[in-house]
Amino acid sequence: MSSQAIIKQPEHFSDPLPQPLTPEKIKGEQYPLDALGAVLGDAAKAIAKGVQVADAMAGQSVLAAAALAVQPFANVIIDGRTYPLNLFCLTISESGDRKSGTDNVASLPHQMRQRQLFEDYKEANNYFLNEREAFTIARQQVVKAKQKESREEIAKALLELGDPPTPPRAPTLLCQEPTLEGLQKSFGGGQCSQGLFSDEGGSFFGGHAMSRDNAQKSIAGLSTFWDGKDIQRLRAGEGESMSIRNPRLSIHLMIQPVIAQRVLSDGLLSGQGFLARFLLAAPESIAGGRSYNAIDLSSNTAVKRYHADMKRFLEAEQPKDESGTLEPRGLQVNGEAKALWVDAYNEIENSLAPTGNNAEIKATAAKVAEQIARIAGVLAIVDDPNAGGINADVMTRAIILGDWYLTEALKLTKEGSSGAEHITAEEIMRWIMTRKWKAVTVNEVNKGTRKANGAKQTREILQLLEENGWLVPLPNGTIINGKPQKEAWRINRRAQEAANDEVSLWD
Repeated sequence: MSSQAIIKQPEHFSDPLPQPLTPEKIKGEQYPLDALGAVLGDAAKAIAKGVQVADAMAGQSVLAAAALAVQPFANVIIDGRTYPLNLFCLTISESGDRKSGTDNVASLPHQMRQRQLFEDYKEANNYFLNEREAFTIARQQVVKAKQKESREEIAKALLELGDPPTPPRAPTLLCQEPTLEGLQKSFGGGQCSQGLFSDEGGSFFGGHAMSRDNAQKSIAGLSTFWDGKDIQRLRAGEGESMSIRNPRLSIHLMIQPVIAQRVLSDGLLSGQGFLARFLLAAPESIAGGRSYNAIDLSSNTAVKRYHADMKRFLEAEQPKDESGTLEPRGLQVNGEAKALWVDAYNEIENSLAPTGNNAEIKATAAKVAEQIARIAGVLAIVDDPNAGGINADVMTRAIILGDWYLTEALKLTKEGSSGAEHITAEEIMRWIMTRKWKAVTVNEVNKGTRKANGAKQTREILQLLEENGWLVPLPNGTIINGKPQKEAWRINRRAQEAANDEVSLWD
């Protein structure tokens, strides 16, 4: 039997109600909608007001949708280095914060283009099936007519038939929860420019592509898509091998915070540099302050202009070579625009030093200069579809946006670290509750749980529990196991009562 003292409670003892163990939210900066330019920025402002969402959610959705629309047409060129225009975006928002409503408005032209592609495909595929059937019959007739001829003569006659008809390209523009193999097949026989867009991104991260067996492969494959590199897929099965040249894939996934916490803390996703390729946004919820408004976005001038521009890009003929491979033109970055980008590049690089502001998010920060170049390319094409380069104004706006995303990534990382500490505190508190009304010390908790990283962190966790009212400090000198203690705590009585009643105070 333990000799540890049991702290007796006065009959009418009343402790304060413990506070939920939730990490403190860091207030983010206002999303710079003006930096998106007249077309994208004005549309995002209208969407934010009409759908009643945070500026960051509207801005993120519009920027991602624009990247999908313009990515086939250009690359950014800086000192011979090529940067494609596709973007990977991840938006973190609570259920009920109108993720779907925002994305529906931002991607309406894309959804309409998707429907049109499928309608066109039906007609083209019917024609192809008839052509293939006619070609097969013609081959059979040649073989039958030449069956008494030599093999060389038969082959010559078949060659004179010409090439067999080729199937039309698959019509997929938008997908929501693909496997890597499915995505590769879609590019192999379909559109050269596609988007992985979902307002239920948790289905993707929790789906087959990101399962324990497939995550490593999917991360590597999607990272190759972000780079815009050629993909060589070799398989034993007939028709399974393929060569995908110069693909363009943009991603926008919207997920809830509880899923984001798991995703952002996943060692594989972060360790492989996969998450570092994403532009992150976690806008504050404005739920509770959204009185009904009668804004009709379908007749809003800014939204209509944005939709019309996106429609033109999505329906425009894409630059391709004879084999059907995309051939985006180059957007040169020279003069003042280049000087601005180089300054931003160097400033970010300096911040990656061990004592720098962004050392904590080195992998993400190291890609921000490239993200700025990509964003600048998107803005340039939207501003002027015939642009041959990036001017100083566009680059300045892209740098403002890149700086916002860098700050947001740092905020989320700090919140994630705080969240991990609170999860550890919750686990330790549950262990302490099994001890009924016994006193606890740093040494006892450290040895008993092994949840924290040593005595120092254990003390910090116990102090956190004290600050939130789950533990009550005992007087200096309290005798435990026959020895006076400088630090000791007992459980808040109301916390213990809640545990006995199986009531969760963590929600």
